Amino acid sequence: MAESTRLSELTKADPPLTNYNTLKDEEEPQGSPNESGFMVNKRAMYEPGAVMVCSQKRACCVVTLGFIAIIAVALIVAFTKPGCPEATYTGEPMPGLSSHPTVSPPSTPPTATNGEEFPWTDVRLPFHVRPLHYDIRIHPNLTTRHVQGEMTIKLTTIEETTAIIIHGNELNVSQYSLENKYGKPIEILKFLVYPPHQQLYLGLSEILRRGSNYTLKMSFETTLKEALEGFYLSSYVDSDGEKRYIATTHFEPTSARSAFPCFDEPHLKAKFHLSIYRDPQYFTLFNMPKQTTKPVEDSHLLLDEFQESVEMSTYLVAFVVCDYARVSVLTKHNVNVSVYAPPNMISQAKYALRIASHILDFYDMFFGVSYPLPKQDLIAIPDFGAGAMENWGLITYRETALMFDKNHTSSRAQQGVAVVIAHELAHQWFGNLVTMSWWSDLWLNEGFASFMENIGTGVAEPGWAMQEQFLVEKMHPALELDALLASHPISTPVTDPAQIESIFDTISYKKGASIISMLESFIGRNMLQEGLRLYLDLHRYGNAATDDLWKALSEISKKSGNELDIKGIMDTWTLQAGFPLISVSLQDGHVTASQSRFLVCEENVTDPNEPFNTTLGYRWHVPLTYVTSDSPHNQTMYWMNLTDVEFDVAKDVKWIKFNVGQRGFYRVGYDTAGWEAIIHALLTDHNTFSPADRASLIDDVFTLVKAGTISAAVALDLSVYLKEETKYIPWHTALSHLFQWVQLIFNYPAHTLMLDYIHTLVQPHYERIGWNDTGTHIERLLRSEVLWAAVQCGNTHAIQEAQKWFSAWRSNSYTIPPNLRSVVYSTGVRYGTEEDWRHCWHVYNTSSVPSEKGLMLQAMAQTRDPWLMQQYLEYTLDDVKIRPQDVMTVLKEVSKNPGGILPAWRMVRQHWQKISRLFGHGSFTMGAIIKAVTSPFTSSFDLGEVESFFKDVDVGPGERALAQALETIRLHIQWHQHNLEDLTQWLHQHLSRPGMQTPAQE
Repeated sequence: MAESTRLSELTKADPPLTNYNTLKDEEEPQGSPNESGFMVNKRAMYEPGAVMVCSQKRACCVVTLGFIAIIAVALIVAFTKPGCPEATYTGEPMPGLSSHPTVSPPSTPPTATNGEEFPWTDVRLPFHVRPLHYDIRIHPNLTTRHVQGEMTIKLTTIEETTAIIIHGNELNVSQYSLENKYGKPIEILKFLVYPPHQQLYLGLSEILRRGSNYTLKMSFETTLKEALEGFYLSSYVDSDGEKRYIATTHFEPTSARSAFPCFDEPHLKAKFHLSIYRDPQYFTLFNMPKQTTKPVEDSHLLLDEFQESVEMSTYLVAFVVCDYARVSVLTKHNVNVSVYAPPNMISQAKYALRIASHILDFYDMFFGVSYPLPKQDLIAIPDFGAGAMENWGLITYRETALMFDKNHTSSRAQQGVAVVIAHELAHQWFGNLVTMSWWSDLWLNEGFASFMENIGTGVAEPGWAMQEQFLVEKMHPALELDALLASHPISTPVTDPAQIESIFDTISYKKGASIISMLESFIGRNMLQEGLRLYLDLHRYGNAATDDLWKALSEISKKSGNELDIKGIMDTWTLQAGFPLISVSLQDGHVTASQSRFLVCEENVTDPNEPFNTTLGYRWHVPLTYVTSDSPHNQTMYWMNLTDVEFDVAKDVKWIKFNVGQRGFYRVGYDTAGWEAIIHALLTDHNTFSPADRASLIDDVFTLVKAGTISAAVALDLSVYLKEETKYIPWHTALSHLFQWVQLIFNYPAHTLMLDYIHTLVQPHYERIGWNDTGTHIERLLRSEVLWAAVQCGNTHAIQEAQKWFSAWRSNSYTIPPNLRSVVYSTGVRYGTEEDWRHCWHVYNTSSVPSEKGLMLQAMAQTRDPWLMQQYLEYTLDDVKIRPQDVMTVLKEVSKNPGGILPAWRMVRQHWQKISRLFGHGSFTMGAIIKAVTSPFTSSFDLGEVESFFKDVDVGPGERALAQALETIRLHIQWHQHNLEDLTQWLHQHLSRPGMQTPAQE
């Protein structure tokens, strides 16, 4: 971090402070004896047995000495009051922060940039002062990329201290001052910078008294980053081909500190007032509406001043400088909703505007707490690392997550737009209005937003079957990841920024959503809604922990007369990793069900997590639901409270199916007779089970094969019924598993047999649904998956049909129906020429439809030309050719191509340092890249290569992702050992039966 000349020359002595070893556990109440900083401890002046007589002179001396001693003690107490930042933090909880994790002090004292010892060793800030209000004035120059800023923070003192520690990252602080509430300056004796913890230290000449307010002022300089976090520069190309720049922010989780000095922790909420200087050709946006615009004297600049914000966390602050167009509407509750986009894309913003206003009104009603801001902006950002960011009142989006054109955008992409909008709007309540106290409870933000996104989208688009889609979009991916030892609890301790980044994953988002769905399944939507309303009302504009949510729900449960130990139940799902496998047997009407932690990999790897109950091991409170052959539409529930259970059903029951609708976050394994009975029922009449139950049976049986629990033949026997399946959810689940097997056996003779078998399942449906882009939303989703499956299986008609469409599109600019484009483009490149690939590259570079650009990225990865594949990968190193936000997409899609697995891995390995610099060492994107390029590996040799490369590489927040990738490779090796022989034998026997037809292979 660059320091100013003034800072480097600052050599004043340390303030006269007494060093202490511990921090206070709790704040003392006002009016306590220690309030003033003095405490008198009385003790006897005479020892027992002594003659208590003395002369008047001696008595006076004794009294005088006594008073001197008392005063000395009082002074010592006053100046050694716990809380001085010079103390080394010992790991005790911060006041009011029960979730603050224990941190071991570094082995060597931290050293500031000027060589002096930095007096604070913890990555977390001390709790001595907290901000009340920020006044920020900032001037970003989009031409020079230079940023100047001035900031005033009103502070209040929680614990007496002679130092202020604040966050700052790559900021050049040139001036600083501190005043008390009367405007009297307080001398700052020392200013230190410690880049590893991104902290600034201000040593003061006097004590800041508890309960008093102060004003800290700082002037600083920085640059607009060439990254996807902090305050950074982005650009787009307008309709005239001219490059236009915008400046935008992305602060979650810990990047506000790189834009301005701040107390960058979620519990340190404050109000924000912002003023931004800009050139006249631009306009500016902030969390709040603009208040005034004034010309700057002796300058061409304008100064925009915004209304003061509500209390919020620093990571939710956002501001943008751009020259966009907008569309707006007023909601039923008088909130002004606007969508901003480049002028050549604004016609694609109308769908987002309609959906956003509809969902915002619904959430107002659902949560029972009115949206508190006067406006809600949604803005498309050309370069954006995440899908979107829920900044309060100014939500930023990747272009593909906001833009929709009915003539070009597929149903899948349209659904993606609606879901992301519903997710980010849910955050305006969960995350913004009530914020987790610390990142350990990130799931309170992301889990609830992920749960609500399906509800919100379902209200806006009622024909989309969003409740059923919850299974394949949330439940199944969460179960897949959480079956690894390298998973983590939903609520997990994190300290530094790298650890925080690592938990923005499937567990926090999708498992979080899944356990809320499970909770809803046994308490009901009404009780859940009332509990959420109470939780939001009690903690609005503040912070909360997981226990606060359980407390609110328990209160509602108690009032309903159906009191449940919500905390006791849910703690088993949030405080330990993993989930149970419920092993079931049915014999003469007697059911036995036992629970044990389900893990897919048999490798003897040390578990990095601990069970919730160290005595019982991994155990859960499981809401065990079931239906039977006697009563297939009447659900029964049985609680497994950390135990196994036995109960009776009717003796003539032929089959029993557990986890009805797969609302519970667990898997079910049946004995041999149980699976045979269920498979027989599916083959006889698959509609006996709901589509959700059929999907859950498919997901469970294929996953149990993966774990080596049952034979591959069982899953394949069950899959035969798919010839009659017409619903999207079961087919999506089945194709995902079947083609995963195809990838696993790519180098084995069974690969061709597997494709032949899948084709026998797909062929009847391929003929049924055809190439007309018609039907309901769900039917369109199914069509695109079935067509692509047919192409992958080598269906000659499907390949020729796709090539015909592709050729017409290339030569005559023929418009391909939106839901056929993915299949047509990918097939055209896979079976096409270099010129076909070049055409797609041209479209990627010239299209103004984000969803179309996304399809081009996927299609180009399908090439079978090694040279084109390598060139495509090399393009990811040039941000002019491939935007940084799209690098992950390219690497992931290329890695899905059997011919691209090794090139993608070599590419990442060869250019690791450059890719790491591109995304930043602290970015969660690096973890996603590791998983994308290594997870397809299936051999011990590949495992050794990956382990060897990363042995001495610091992957930062990608450490957990690396562990998950390595475990996945081991799982693939295990899969071959358990299943390859059985799979091959079953396929030979099944495909040799009379009447079986196979497609012409590639």
